[in-house]
Amino acid sequence: MRQNEAADAIDRFIAEWNEQWPGIDVNHLATLGRILRISTHLRDAVNAWLGKLGLTWEMFDLLASLYRSGIPDGMRPTDLYEACLLSSGATTNRIDRAEQLGLVVRHPDPDDGRATRIALTKRGRAVTEKAMGEHFFHAKQIADRLTQHERETLTPILRKLLRSLEMKRTASKSDNGKNANKARLG
Repeated sequence: MRQNEAADAIDRFIAEWNEQWPGIDVNHLATLGRILRISTHLRDAVNAWLGKLGLTWEMFDLLASLYRSGIPDGMRPTDLYEACLLSSGATTNRIDRAEQLGLVVRHPDPDDGRATRIALTKRGRAVTEKAMGEHFFHAKQIADRLTQHERETLTPILRKLLRSLEMKRTASKSDNGKNANKARLG
């Protein structure tokens, strides 16, 4: 830590661990601990500004995923749970809640009669647009706590970490699919 920098919670945690368990390496907390703490603070802030619109981050994530897709007839639930990083059950619950609020509608998939598509309603589109305006405004205020240079430095580093986690998740899903196929064939 530089001399003119104030300590944060993670600095205190590292110092406490070093005192309580001197031989353990806790330097990873300097990075991962901060990412987790920042994520919690950001989620709380996002829920506060979206809460004024009657939304939570989870509902906003679903609506924004539908809006961002640009697909007029909506997305399949499997595409939604991949976009929102949820289980199929959690996605179904979220879709059910959005449907009860009149924000989305389910309809048959025109490409596959057995499948369903989820699309924004007119009201859902309006709520999403209003929420996006709030979200972009407040998120920019938070990002502006870093200089442009700091953001440009941080972005590729965070991208590298995120890509490694996404690749691991994709590989894990692929391995699970292969194992399921082997079990059926075996």
